[in-house]
Amino acid sequence: MIFRCTKILTAVFLLLLVLGAGAGLCALDPETAYQKVKGKYLSLQSSAKKQLYRENWLDVIEGFVGVAQNWPTHRRAPDALYMAGKTARGLYQVSRLRDDAELALRYFNRIVVEYPDDSLADDALFQAGETLQKDLKDMAGAYRQFSRVVREYPRGDMFSLAKPRLQALAKKVPKEARREREAVQNRQLKNIREWSDAKRTRIVFDFNGKVTYEVHQLPASVDDGPKIFFDIPDAGQASELATPVLFDHGLVERVRTGRPSADVLRVVLDLRRSVRQRVFALEEPFRIVADLTPGSGMDDAVPSASSPKQGGAQDELARILEQHKDEAVPNLHIPEKKKGRGLRRIVVDAGHGGKDPGAIGARGTREKDVTLALAKKLARHLRSTLGCEVILTRDRDVFIPLEERTAIANRLDADLFISLHANASRNRKAYGIETYYLNFSKNKAAVEVAARENDTSLEEVGDLELILFDLMANAKINESSRLATEIQGALVGRLKRSYSRVRNLGVRPGPFYVLLGATMPSVLVETAFISNPTEESRLKNSSYQDRTARAIAEGVHRYARALNLLASNR
Repeated sequence: MIFRCTKILTAVFLLLLVLGAGAGLCALDPETAYQKVKGKYLSLQSSAKKQLYRENWLDVIEGFVGVAQNWPTHRRAPDALYMAGKTARGLYQVSRLRDDAELALRYFNRIVVEYPDDSLADDALFQAGETLQKDLKDMAGAYRQFSRVVREYPRGDMFSLAKPRLQALAKKVPKEARREREAVQNRQLKNIREWSDAKRTRIVFDFNGKVTYEVHQLPASVDDGPKIFFDIPDAGQASELATPVLFDHGLVERVRTGRPSADVLRVVLDLRRSVRQRVFALEEPFRIVADLTPGSGMDDAVPSASSPKQGGAQDELARILEQHKDEAVPNLHIPEKKKGRGLRRIVVDAGHGGKDPGAIGARGTREKDVTLALAKKLARHLRSTLGCEVILTRDRDVFIPLEERTAIANRLDADLFISLHANASRNRKAYGIETYYLNFSKNKAAVEVAARENDTSLEEVGDLELILFDLMANAKINESSRLATEIQGALVGRLKRSYSRVRNLGVRPGPFYVLLGATMPSVLVETAFISNPTEESRLKNSSYQDRTARAIAEGVHRYARALNLLASNR
């Protein structure tokens, strides 16, 4: 029944879209495909029983979105997005899940951005206003949507409906708007960070509070190169942050800021060539992450002088918002199954550090200290066992943001990434060893572990799951799972020889920020429970640390041997 469902089905639905949902419609022409989905919608609307099952709603939404994605230039594309929004809003009326109302908003907003001249644009704005007012109780947001209908579409059929809504909200909005302005007036872009290697660039924007944003991409013109820009409402720039910021390597030449209007901060990335972009947000502290990889090359060259100029193109948002279309999976680095090449380089990550102590045991043992000691011992054993280069993300007590850790591994073109942690639980009797790889997880325990290691809430972990599969491919998942299995087996087998009550909690998939974006097989090892008094004592013990490190190195050796990745001289 729909009332038993959670965000998981919504995540699965969005995953299907990323992996090519709607592909089955490609065999049809757009009109037939649209009408076929419309028939499903009408059937759903006429059946109270069908409406009780969430998958029926998601099936219809998926179908409409598939039409829009397969035929983005056809006249039915905005119709399909509009119907996807209506269906998502109908789902909200049954589920009362906020995510469903916000999903409807996304589809209505896509119409306005991508098809502003379509006859449904003002209808979409009106529906967005209704969703905000009636479903999400956001009066200030609803006021903005209805005012856009009146201001931008005075000749549209929604004008006569939006105007009285605007008048009715006028008395309520000032207080709401004042609260909103007070809440956001101190939101500032504090820092801009960049990491690059030969294949990719990662740009991170650090903010002192949560912001909303839109991403737009501009192709190269006669006078200028390609660009990506972010429009961030109700945000400013910290006085200590000087722009433009110039980079002498990577895909981004410089980052600069400006204001297209008084209440919008615009951040522009001037690119050296066309790119594919992946953009997502991370919480606590809030930052926007842009992962860039080289584009197809079709629009790398600057158009000839005879090509029409793109004058004022940065404001023609309807033609340049491409973040929902044709986003390919990033290039992945899978170690070659070639005997004699060996594992060249492994990055070992000591979890937490600096201002982030991680979990703390009853006797005051800090996770960040344990993981650093383990990382140093593991590096020594890996070098001895495999004869490869081992790099530590940190070799002292310093804070490193989660997204920078995999960026280090990517930049160094590492073959493997291993992140070390100590587990924790509210139940002090919980004990055991488990190893994770990045993947969508329905396991409640795995999600709780991820929430702690991500330093974020369970709800935000759910949001992370929505973007995971846009950043992964089956090859990497399979290799990470294989590596995790070998490490887990070696850990349990070796430690059982020396210690009692060694519990095998197995290998699990989980949504971990620290693994997000890694382009090589990567795992997160929970070596023991620091919240368990017995295992806390073990984690502090140098002998236990050494046996654990030796076991992990043994697991990596098994993985390398199975794939013929051992160097020829070993």
